[in-house]
Amino acid sequence: MLKLLKYEFRKCRTMLLALLGITAVLEGYYLVALRLVTTRNDYEEHLIIAIGLLVLTTYAVAIFVFVKGITSYSSELKDKSAYLIFMTPNSGLQIMGSKFLFTFLIGLSFSILYVALGVGDFTYLLREIGELESFMQSLRQALMSLGISVHFDQMALAVAAVGLYIMLSVLSVVALAYLAITLSHTLFRDKKWRGFVALLLFIALNWLVSRLYSLFPSVTENMVYVETVFTRQMSGDSSVQSILTFSDVLRSMLPQAGVSLGVILVSLFGCAWMLDRKVSL
Repeated sequence: MLKLLKYEFRKCRTMLLALLGITAVLEGYYLVALRLVTTRNDYEEHLIIAIGLLVLTTYAVAIFVFVKGITSYSSELKDKSAYLIFMTPNSGLQIMGSKFLFTFLIGLSFSILYVALGVGDFTYLLREIGELESFMQSLRQALMSLGISVHFDQMALAVAAVGLYIMLSVLSVVALAYLAITLSHTLFRDKKWRGFVALLLFIALNWLVSRLYSLFPSVTENMVYVETVFTRQMSGDSSVQSILTFSDVLRSMLPQAGVSLGVILVSLFGCAWMLDRKVSL
């Protein structure tokens, strides 16, 4: 498994270095622009451009990493030079497990990187313009008005739980793509149009999973209704405002997260079984 994982990293090494290099350049551009704004009170347009580019890069990298994983797997099944990995003395489960693990690790690593950069850049921006203390004070007052006390350990758990939920959701989409590609290669191994079939299967499987998601209540259907001085001031009247607690959000996430995990496991073992028994390389 470790050798397979190493192979996945080595295969995408150039891509990963390029993404990190682009991120480093844009981060440097942001820091220089912010420094020029605070020291010379000029070049504001460069700061806005830098922030916009960093935000766009975050979305672009997220899409590119997962799309690259899908297209790479598809090419390995049809290209003569690429499918040699399936001829090694490794089971289909080991091969698919390394691909899922690689995708998870890359997604997790870039998520941590961009969240850290985002928090660090925002904090640095507020500090440079002298608004950090004011922002933190306003945040504390707002949370206190809502009856929420700040516990950083609980906040970290909340962020981790939401992050894991998002990661499972994205990985389930990748898993459906793997499953659709493997099914099309199994059922239509000699057909040139099997890529189109894979796309149709992917759409159908996504529709099926979305129907499973809809069987469970969404986050907004599990709200706790709380009335506070802050909510009355914000709304301009005495109507009750709906505010979610973390426990409600967590309970609402668990069923759909379970569906995502189930999709990942079905795809993992299903693709592994087809690679071992059905797919002709």
